[in-house]
Amino acid sequence: MLENHTEHLIREVLSENKQMYPSCNWAKWEDDVIQTVLNKMPPKYFLSTSDDAERLAYKYDKRLRMDALIKITEAVSEICVEE
Repeated sequence: MLENHTEHLIREVLSENKQMYPSCNWAKWEDDVIQTVLNKMPPKYFLSTSDDAERLAYKYDKRLRMDALIKITEAVSEICVEE
């Protein structure tokens, strides 16, 4: 099974930072925000021979996490409009 590790990264960063966006109706818009960010970031797949250290290094890369947070903020401002 293919696993896009960028999606895991985005979901984790979003989960850690949702409180920064109290006006967003997450029940309604969370999937749209995630999909928007996924479309703006390159996917990342690992070979079956890759070890856990390589996956963890990707997951905790500060530059990638900051890029994800910036793109999440942009997506929230586009999608989570006041209703």
